[in-house]
Amino acid sequence: MAKFNDLSVDLVYVIFSHLQSDKLQLHWLALSCRLFRDISQRFMVRNASISHSIRGSRTQLFLRTLTERPDLVAHVHRLELDLLREDVHWPEEQQTIHQLTRLLTNLREFCYLSSDYKVWHFSIPTPLKWRRTHAHDQVRRVDWHHNMTPWDLRKCMQLPRIESIYVRELVDPIKSFKIPERIYKTSTLVELRIGVPTAMNEKAFQPLGLLLNIPVRLKRILFESHVWHNPIFNPAALMRLLHPVRDTLEELRVDIWENRLDPFYQPADLSNFISLKKLAWPMRFLFGSKADPLDHTEINLPPNLNKLEMAYKSGELRFAEVLEAPTSKVYPTFINWLEAPGGQHDISTRMPLLTCITFMEHDGVGIFPDLNSTQLQELTERSTSQNAGLPKGRPEFRFISAPHSEGTLPSS
Repeated sequence: MAKFNDLSVDLVYVIFSHLQSDKLQLHWLALSCRLFRDISQRFMVRNASISHSIRGSRTQLFLRTLTERPDLVAHVHRLELDLLREDVHWPEEQQTIHQLTRLLTNLREFCYLSSDYKVWHFSIPTPLKWRRTHAHDQVRRVDWHHNMTPWDLRKCMQLPRIESIYVRELVDPIKSFKIPERIYKTSTLVELRIGVPTAMNEKAFQPLGLLLNIPVRLKRILFESHVWHNPIFNPAALMRLLHPVRDTLEELRVDIWENRLDPFYQPADLSNFISLKKLAWPMRFLFGSKADPLDHTEINLPPNLNKLEMAYKSGELRFAEVLEAPTSKVYPTFINWLEAPGGQHDISTRMPLLTCITFMEHDGVGIFPDLNSTQLQELTERSTSQNAGLPKGRPEFRFISAPHSEGTLPSS
């Protein structure tokens, strides 16, 4: 059997990761082999997770440990705080968190969870620093499961090596954010996932539109709506918000969890988003409320789109035809438009790069159903029988029935 001196650090890490579930065996190895103990200790502290405790502050305990063992500071790459509101309510605890993160200047990831989060909770100051001493110049990912102001979001976007940011909800935009005179494209941010509260209308979202000018190449954006109604999810307003990233955006997702969308007068126009390859959002974003069932001129999809996912609400129409959602009327035109022949072997020339269209059933998309029972049956048949003998170049249709009990869209 080879000695641990002969094993590479990577191989020792693999062995350790398989043994960590067996605490007795791991403890025996740690006691019997000094080298393995030293190496495993370095890997054990890479991910530091601090949760709530009724016996006392674990953040203060961890801070004392790092103060007494400064050699461990450089090995902590990920810090996860899973604290309750009662933990972070006191200024002393917030000060401890700031002192703790100020020491951990070698962090790659920072995650701040909250199992009892409410939108009306006070904002928690962001402890990360992007300049001067104790700067977090190695952080790649920030998961902030609390509300955050645009000013703090801007600080996170200006971290030197930031790649991904998640914000539970963006709040208090006007009071805490000054519009800068000049905005420079300096951020390395690639992915932004952000929750939208009910109080933020299009005017209040102006600071976010300015912040989208900072990333050099923002590729992925995900918007989440957790509320009953939100005026920001007007497709035309959303396009104006995303205007700064129209040339770099490759993936856009709009998840409507409990929102009820009314039909919109003006549909979304994504024809200028030349880099967009993946799109997931409500089906009624594609059609205006005054759309003509025989006219497809208002279908403005990205020219290089590869995958399209549309959330829809199914059910029988119980209202007058004038109140019927436009998607139900324009759906046949949309399908015929996609499959219009014109190329060789009867292949559509509308969107040659589009390979997959997914229809996601969802209870929380709108009041009026988007598809009636006949169209729903056609959709299910199309997703099962037609795809079996699908010609090359023809998009594949998929139908997914969402869990009605949860009423949520799965993340990509």
